[in-house]
Amino acid sequence: INILVESFCPSKFGNEVTTEGKKQISVVLFDSTVTTEVDFSESSKGVGYLQDKILSIRHRKGSTATGDALTYVKNKVLGKGSSRLNNPKVSTDVIVITDGQCNRNCRILGSEAEAIRKMGHGVNVFSMGVANARACELEIITGKGSNMAYGLGDFRNFDRFATAVKEIAQESDKKC
Repeated sequence: INILVESFCPSKFGNEVTTEGKKQISVVLFDSTVTTEVDFSESSKGVGYLQDKILSIRHRKGSTATGDALTYVKNKVLGKGSSRLNNPKVSTDVIVITDGQCNRNCRILGSEAEAIRKMGHGVNVFSMGVANARACELEIITGKGSNMAYGLGDFRNFDRFATAVKEIAQESDKKC
């Protein structure tokens, strides 16, 4: 939870490159297609805007193209000039949340996750599975085994987890 609280700390969002600790956020949604739902450029629009935008995202059902999603993140999200990937003052956390078992381009999970980690200073890749996700896939994505991969049995547990992250972040927004 502490990793996610730090990643989503409300007091650290913004685009000012010279301000130490500022964060950017981008949200990518995937099923059989991959789309950017929140772009890095929206990070400066404020915490309320970001929370509303994230809460408006609807769960899509379909195939689970996790390999395609990682390729998309590598090329179209982190590969963009606005990602601040090589700024040593900015950490980059890629958090993959999936509710299914990869069924498209699964053979590239490990290589794409490794390529993302090698893209710049301080890049971390975390994974979280909800319901039907495979633990072995989550561990392949993190590249570090189970200590950075998390599994939740169903969406009720995911909602509880998300609520806990939000509450902790709100309580500690001056400290995180």
